[in-house]
Amino acid sequence: MRATNSKAVLTGLVAAIIVAIVFPLVCLGTMAESSTTFTPATKFSIPQLNGSISFAVNGSCSSATLKNDTWSFRDLRLMNSVSLGTLEVSAENSTMTIYSYRGNSINAGGTLRCMVQGQGKQTVNLGLNTTQPTHASEWYITIPGPGGHTVFLGEHEGWILLPDNTVVVTGITGNMSITHYSFAVPNNNNLPFYQAHSVIIAVIAVLAVMVAIALVIRVKVRI
Repeated sequence: MRATNSKAVLTGLVAAIIVAIVFPLVCLGTMAESSTTFTPATKFSIPQLNGSISFAVNGSCSSATLKNDTWSFRDLRLMNSVSLGTLEVSAENSTMTIYSYRGNSINAGGTLRCMVQGQGKQTVNLGLNTTQPTHASEWYITIPGPGGHTVFLGEHEGWILLPDNTVVVTGITGNMSITHYSFAVPNNNNLPFYQAHSVIIAVIAVLAVMVAIALVIRVKVRI
C-alpha cells in the first residue's frame, strides 16, 4: 500500500514537472503559428522612395509594417537564423536583398548581411537592446575588396550613424555587412520574464527532472 501511494505521488510530481516545462514551449509555438511567413519572391516595396526590400531565404515575423517609408519587421526570424528581433530598414532608389540577420534581445549586438543594387540610400536599424546612443567605433561596415579581402569602412566612408543607432548607407553597391559589437552587461528589465530569466528557468527545469529521476530510482529500489 505504501509503495502504491509513493507511486501516485511520484506520478503527480512528474506530471507537474512536465506541464511546467512544456507549457511555455506550447505558448511560444502558438505565437509562432500566428506569424507571417515570406519567401525570396516576396517584395516589400517602398513606392515613395522607389525602393524595395526582399530576403534571400524563407522567414517569418509577427508583423511587417511600412511607416514613414521604413519597413519594420518584428520578431523577425530567417531560415538561417535562430534569433528573433526587430529590424527596421529602408531603401531609396535601390533594392536591398537581405541574406542573414542576427538580432539580439539579450544584449546590444547584432548583424545584417545584404546585397544592394542601385546607388541610392539605405537605412538600417538592428533593434539593439539599448536606449543609449552607440559610438561609430562599435560598428563594422564591411564590403568585399580586391583579392577576396574584406574592406572595413570607417564612418563617413559611405555611411553615418544617427543618434537613434540607425546606420545610413549612401552610394555603396554589392554585398555589405553591418555589425554592432556590444561588450555591455545585458539589460533585461524590459524583457518578458521567460527571456530575462531563461538561464535560471533552464537550470531549475534540469534540476527538477534530475530529482524526479532520483525519486523513481529510489522507489524502485524500495519495491
